[in-house]
Amino acid sequence: MAGKVSAVRARARTKAATLRAWASKDSRAALGRRIGRIRLFTAVALALLTGLSAAFVAYGFLRWTISVDTKKDAAEIDVTRVALTVVAGVGGVVALVIAYRRQRDMEESRFVERFGAAASQLGATDVAVRIAGVYAMAGVADGSDGLHRQQCINVLCGYLRMPYRPEFGANHQSKLILKQHRASSDGTRSDDQECHLEYRHNDREVRATIVRVVADHLRPTAESNWSSCDFDFRTAHLENIDLSNVKFSGAAKFGRVTFSGYAEFGGATFLGPAGFGGATFLGTAGFGGTTFSGTTGFGSTTFSDTARFGGATFLGAAGFGGTTFSDTARFGGATFLGAAEFGGTTFSGIAEFHNVRFASTAEFGDAKFSGDASFVQVDFGTEAISFVRPKQWGPPAPAFDWDQDLSQKPTNVEPQDWPPIVVPAA
Repeated sequence: MAGKVSAVRARARTKAATLRAWASKDSRAALGRRIGRIRLFTAVALALLTGLSAAFVAYGFLRWTISVDTKKDAAEIDVTRVALTVVAGVGGVVALVIAYRRQRDMEESRFVERFGAAASQLGATDVAVRIAGVYAMAGVADGSDGLHRQQCINVLCGYLRMPYRPEFGANHQSKLILKQHRASSDGTRSDDQECHLEYRHNDREVRATIVRVVADHLRPTAESNWSSCDFDFRTAHLENIDLSNVKFSGAAKFGRVTFSGYAEFGGATFLGPAGFGGATFLGTAGFGGTTFSGTTGFGSTTFSDTARFGGATFLGAAGFGGTTFSDTARFGGATFLGAAEFGGTTFSGIAEFHNVRFASTAEFGDAKFSGDASFVQVDFGTEAISFVRPKQWGPPAPAFDWDQDLSQKPTNVEPQDWPPIVVPAA
């Protein structure tokens, strides 16, 4: 009995090893080649069947419309001639299919070659070569579409996501050596430790070039437009970027990005989801007149300087929960057609919401207002608008149209007993 169990286990291990071997890279590549041959055979077979079907249909139509004297010897010759013509036509179709596949394989090979060359330039140590690599990769993207274009964009975005130190970004320093002196545990001797940090020469200009190239390809005037692609800048460090009047049709991911200097998105259009959650804006942030069509996330974002959202339009849900506005927050004239989430948000400076329109629910519960906040001439719509349980309510207290006459307060604005009762953070 034990022998049978051992045999079963051995067979199981053999099958597992076979499965692992089948799943290996080489096996998958071989399988891909076999599938490629099967697909080529299928394409040729379909071409043959289509050609033969068309020939039979044409032959039947001719026999139906044209009378043929079958008693004459020439009739058989004519039939043979027609058959040969049909065979030649079908052969031509097969040749076209094979030529098409060969052309496609050649284009794939050229893409791989150009893509690899551009990627090698981006990895060079010389700054001029890296800048040339940016334009080379953009050229490959311009000459491609679909998945190939997306791959090129992923490489450019990936470069921006690599570790970066702004203080070393604009100089020629390539190595920083930190030496530490540590005493041993018995106090009789000491050890010296060195930490070597490597940096790229003048990487700031390379990164700025990538941002400019991307921005130019996202504007309506671009000869080759990349708007339909996805862009993933998460965790990147972006300095003084200008993405005004660009259009993102795909996903735009800026989560946990550090924006130093200015960050200008004025007049931009986000048709897909836009994610800025956890980002840090160290300079002035401009989103004036921007259109957010999909879900927009600014949750837990920090704005250290002025944040401008005046005239922005949020067609989908807009999440600003837990956001910190350390300076002025300008939302004057903005439109929120979807749910607006400002719960737990901190407004330390001026908060301007005058002439804002809320067409759906809006949540300001647990928010902190410690600067001048204005909600004058706001259209609060008919959905629930909540200011309950604020963690701070001034001074000065936020200004509303009904401050002098509570009878003018919309019934959908909560709490009903005004002003809200402050509940300090535990």
